[in-house]
Amino acid sequence: MNVRHLCVSLSMLLVFSMAGGATAAILYSDNFNVDSSANWTVNIAPSTPAAVATQQQATFAYDYSALGIPPAPGSGDTLGLRLRANIPGSAASPVTTRPGQTLSGLSVSPTGQNFGTNYEATFYAWSNFNGAPNASGLADNANSEGGTNNVMFAIGTSGTVPLVVGNTGLAASPAAMDAIGFATTGDGGITNDYRIYPKSGTFVPGTDPAYSASAFGNANSNTNAFYQSLFGTHTAPAGQQAVATAEYGSDAFPTQAGATQAGAFGFAWHKVTLTKLNNIVTWNVDDARVATYDASALTLGGNNIGLGQSDVNTSTTRHPVLLFTVFDNLVVSDVPEPASSLVLLVGLASGMIRRRGRRAA
Repeated sequence: MNVRHLCVSLSMLLVFSMAGGATAAILYSDNFNVDSSANWTVNIAPSTPAAVATQQQATFAYDYSALGIPPAPGSGDTLGLRLRANIPGSAASPVTTRPGQTLSGLSVSPTGQNFGTNYEATFYAWSNFNGAPNASGLADNANSEGGTNNVMFAIGTSGTVPLVVGNTGLAASPAAMDAIGFATTGDGGITNDYRIYPKSGTFVPGTDPAYSASAFGNANSNTNAFYQSLFGTHTAPAGQQAVATAEYGSDAFPTQAGATQAGAFGFAWHKVTLTKLNNIVTWNVDDARVATYDASALTLGGNNIGLGQSDVNTSTTRHPVLLFTVFDNLVVSDVPEPASSLVLLVGLASGMIRRRGRRAA
């Protein structure tokens, strides 16, 4: 093989390597088909009053087909992990009278895991909510009677603290953000629907280029053209209105009718990918880059992941059975570092060129 052919071949190998050609080892996985709660740590905030703990719920091996939700991509079943937050009354005895409670939520992490410096978590998430009891249904998040919740995805956590956020900041102690957290609302119900929390209770403003959507305006809002193109609109599964009526039969109009606001995360299975490559953390949804954050100035809490659900405020929902997020088909794998492949390939090329030069002399 001459040097020219060698360089072409090495270039092709480099492209293949940087495109993910190297085989990634699976470090952890859970399809939630069985009760794997013994392998997970559930972190709840705030810690007081004591009743708050009973108002949050993580249900493993939950059969989401009861709410008309189809199997997640890659699944032959409808079992997953369901998270619910700030349940009116309690998870054991929910009520529909919307009692005032406390800003609260929970996050879950694989117990005692350290996935190293470079790793990636991929999973599917479905965010469910109730719409407004008027002619707008799912499109009216302002009058949904408590239908707005946060969904949290985090990477770089210790796995031992509650990654619980409200509308703009953290819930009360012991809520903490020891990771790079990414939050969104299912219904697009607040001004800041898409947020990056860089090991802080303060999120990155929507003008920051860390968000891909910042090129199109306010990157925190679901009205941004980037999110509207990526997520579009969706409708609730057939049968959810019957569930809503059985739970609370005094709605003036069907809460589950109509379509979501464009750019909202809810009512569809979305593939979520969190990647940490040295200090660069990325958030992809449906294989589209949503955010990139350089964490080189931060000391993260650990090398674990977190999945979470929280309310955006203290008010509770009229339809607790409909307000949740389901996760399915979680896989955490290592990420071969592109730079190491580059060094190896360049070294091979240099050696071949030097040997050819000596022979020619």
